[in-house]
Amino acid sequence: MSEKNEPKSWPTTFGFGLLMGAADAVPGVSGGTIALIIGIYQKLISSISTCLDFVKDKFPSHSRSEFYSTFNFLFPLGCGMLCSYYVVTKILVGPDDSPGLLRQDSTGPYIFSFFFGLVLFSIREPWRYVTTPEPKHYVLAVVGVLMVFIYTSFTLESDSDSKVMLIVGGMFAFTAMLLPGVSGALVLLTLGQYNSIASSFHGGGLEPLMYLILGGIIGLFTFVPVMKYMIDQYLDNTMAMLAGLMCGSLITLWPWKESYDGEGLSPNLYLQVLEDFTFASIFLTFLFFGGGIAASYGLKQFESQNRS
Repeated sequence: MSEKNEPKSWPTTFGFGLLMGAADAVPGVSGGTIALIIGIYQKLISSISTCLDFVKDKFPSHSRSEFYSTFNFLFPLGCGMLCSYYVVTKILVGPDDSPGLLRQDSTGPYIFSFFFGLVLFSIREPWRYVTTPEPKHYVLAVVGVLMVFIYTSFTLESDSDSKVMLIVGGMFAFTAMLLPGVSGALVLLTLGQYNSIASSFHGGGLEPLMYLILGGIIGLFTFVPVMKYMIDQYLDNTMAMLAGLMCGSLITLWPWKESYDGEGLSPNLYLQVLEDFTFASIFLTFLFFGGGIAASYGLKQFESQNRS
């Protein structure tokens, strides 16, 4: 299976990382979603798999030049993700004494509405790999929606300083970052670690981050080989389920919520917006929704230009 999109330079790949890192900072959006939109998802999984093979078996099936090629893709991508994640969490999450835009009732609906439009308009990206839709593809898509719905129905209380929980959180969060529709931020939020990790990231608390990264490495070694096999052997089925995961993430991204404090992000599905929001705020919410759609279209244009 050939990859359509080959980034041509470090600045281009760094830019991809900036977009993915920004998405990973928002519960309900993942870097995998952005990777799908801009056409580098398959290359991302393949590149990580190549690096993991090198670490495990010293180039069993990959030449040294191929490894360096994947490193030249993953390194600037990772740098861009870290830079973007730092800046975006600073703006959107912020410390408890000064909550960011995502955690404020006055601005939260607009941020979530933007990403709602972005993801909604982008669901077609994984689905376009299903060239001949069959009943099984629709079933897999529904399964993906149900997985997100069930997952977001639970919120676990955990000790943020527990080393075991940090490792477990890292395993699931880093894995989720590669899955469109299930974000690492959402995993940490469910485990009760989202604000703690964001604060450690900005405050220089290295110990929690080290345990989180350790869990992430374990998650990568277990998840990436499985995902690569599924893409190589069952591309249409895999993409159908990923489309369902993206569709399910819209539940989390629904702009009108009961709370925006970063702990309870359950959506207000009863649309009681007229009681809590003015006409101007509702209009702005839909305006940001349109901005998300425009951003999705812009990302596809960016992908087309990069491919050419």
